Amino acid sequence: MKKCAEGGQMAKEKIKNFIVENFLFGEGELEDDEPLFESGIIDSLGLIKLLAFIEETFNISLNMSEIDIEDFNTLDDILKTIKRKMDQSR
Repeated sequence: MKKCAEGGQMAKEKIKNFIVENFLFGEGELEDDEPLFESGIIDSLGLIKLLAFIEETFNISLNMSEIDIEDFNTLDDILKTIKRKMDQSR
């Protein structure tokens, strides 16, 4: 169980670092429940960049017809979506 929790923490840090570096330009903090779209951190083009990063980093395929922006609105939402996609691929 601890290994799974550590993996989740590592995934969270990778995504958080990507968002801070690419959308906040290395400035500021990002809370796990901060709304990325409503706050203007990520826009529609940023979502495409984020999805590409997730697919490459976590070796999962995200079908654009299945994408719901609510699944990527916060860091917590993103992690839940990644976990669900990884569980489906098993």
